[in-house]
Amino acid sequence: MRDHDERNRLSGERIAALAARMDADDLRRPLGEHWTIAAGLAHIASWDRFVFERWTHADANGLAMPVPFAPGAEDVVNGTLTPLLLRVPAEGAIELALETALAVEQLIAGLSTERVEAAEREGRLRMIDRSIHRTEHLDEIEAALD
Repeated sequence: MRDHDERNRLSGERIAALAARMDADDLRRPLGEHWTIAAGLAHIASWDRFVFERWTHADANGLAMPVPFAPGAEDVVNGTLTPLLLRVPAEGAIELALETALAVEQLIAGLSTERVEAAEREGRLRMIDRSIHRTEHLDEIEAALD
């Protein structure tokens, strides 16, 4: 197993472990200035799904790598998604995060060595290592629960 695949797996297990210890009240707790814990989980799921769709699009169009994402566009996407993420039912956010994590982990695990090396060479590590993004938010969620 490649290092990033192991990190992805472990971060997916971390989502599952957090999910197992949270109830509906926990999911509705504030997370930072604008989110709830449920919205944070839905945020993780939305970016995992975005990576999944970008690889799928690349495959469908014969591209070795997904089309690059414009610098700074993350803030626009997050701003666009926040009102939607806050409307995801709290309990549904867990299921969404777990299902999407597994789907993107499986897709990334199936990438060829050449594609993984291209992502590394281009400095696009978040396209193969979802634990980078997940860890940022899972740390915030754990802090909010403690």
